[in-house]
Amino acid sequence: MVRCCHAMFKVVTLYGLDMADRYDRTSFGLAALCEVENGEILHKFLDKNKMMDSSWRPKRIASKLAIPLLANHEPNQVQEIVDSSLRFNVEIQHIEFEKAELSNNPHEQMYRTVSRWLESEVDDVQKPLFLSKIPHKWERFDDLIVLQQNAFSSTEWNIFLQNKETDSRRDFWRDIAHSLGGKRLARQHPIASDKLRSSQTELLYGDSGWVEFLDHGVRFGFDATQVMFSSGNVTERRRIGLIPMNNEVVVDAYAGVGYYSLHMAKRSLAKVVHACELNPNSIKGLKWAREANNLEESIVIHEGDNNETLPKLYGIADRCHLGLLPSSEPVWEHAIQCLKTAGGWLHIHMNVNDSNIDAWRDETLVKLRKFAKKHNRNWKIESPHLESVKSYSPHVHHIVLDVHCCEKKQ
Repeated sequence: MVRCCHAMFKVVTLYGLDMADRYDRTSFGLAALCEVENGEILHKFLDKNKMMDSSWRPKRIASKLAIPLLANHEPNQVQEIVDSSLRFNVEIQHIEFEKAELSNNPHEQMYRTVSRWLESEVDDVQKPLFLSKIPHKWERFDDLIVLQQNAFSSTEWNIFLQNKETDSRRDFWRDIAHSLGGKRLARQHPIASDKLRSSQTELLYGDSGWVEFLDHGVRFGFDATQVMFSSGNVTERRRIGLIPMNNEVVVDAYAGVGYYSLHMAKRSLAKVVHACELNPNSIKGLKWAREANNLEESIVIHEGDNNETLPKLYGIADRCHLGLLPSSEPVWEHAIQCLKTAGGWLHIHMNVNDSNIDAWRDETLVKLRKFAKKHNRNWKIESPHLESVKSYSPHVHHIVLDVHCCEKKQ
């Protein structure tokens, strides 16, 4: 008898919990209804005009779709807007909706995290302004999230963060990192104008900027707060690693942490890559990666100013890689002299205005031919390929010009 009563009590308790959970997950709210075939158009319209409440799940009712609306909109106002903008019938009603599952989308996770921080400190009028200025882009290296330099740096956000105690500000940055799936957080700043083009990335949360990761099967390691690494160049790193360089001697005039040197040595199978680099922090990463990828015999590191190291490599290369932005032009003459007397390949990186790419290509070939003639290289110099890597800034593209130099036929 006791066992029977106990079982009944458990059933009632679980039923009560289930009902409570159901009530927590449902609610009546304002909705816009239309025929199902027009649902996608209405959904996009409401989302674009910031009228849709994505915390509730749209609902099918017979032949119609009900889309939840934000509570701060008046029914008559919504009706007037949709009637004047859409060419199909839309009804505004109160409907019972179920809670939508929380999205794993990192943008939405960060949005929810920031909203929680603002709840008790910013009024409902100011909150949308803060939320409109949260970042939409970032990079990830290992478990380090790197925000763009303007992230959380508007006047409103600066005041909000400056008014925080050190521990509270640290907790805020921690929560931002976790919402984006990371354990550490940093923010970019403009590259230093020194000769090393040093990174000035600021570590916001975490003890170290050292990161390790795989890029097309190549291991990289470096301190992201000390050196630059552009994720946007991933297509070019992939491309350069697909070019066969078996038994070739390659000179990389701006090796950095091995952006291209590692790919040429490991994936393109170059016999040896002479990697020239000035920045001690980049050299530290390059040495780590050379060992991590078992390339000690394939990569020779030349530390120091390449105006001093490149002349020591004259006449030995089948290929020269010139990967400095915005321009590698200061070493073009060195590169011509590094190639073997029979010629070889140059890969020239440059930032060029969209409207000037063809003209720049022609001008570059003219300059290279002059350098070749100056140093008694009787070469035919042509460019069989120009690669557009990415947009660098409005109307400016990062491009790579592949140049082939060979002896002219007598």
